[in-house]
Amino acid sequence: MKLHPDVKRLLDEINAFRARTGMERTRFGIEAVNDGHLLPRLQSGRQPRFSTIDKVRAFMKRKAK
Repeated sequence: MKLHPDVKRLLDEINAFRARTGMERTRFGIEAVNDGHLLPRLQSGRQPRFSTIDKVRAFMKRKAK
């Protein structure tokens, strides 16, 4: 299945963040948006809401400090 370019870009950002922090995928989803299934859903092609994308990026920015 081919992912939408925006979803692929978000997943690339998440995977880079997880590689730097060592955070597991379930923990990432729970801490970012209170959804332990976030990454499998995105990987299966589900298109997230803009508010979800904003929350994920804000979480990664907060944790990067």
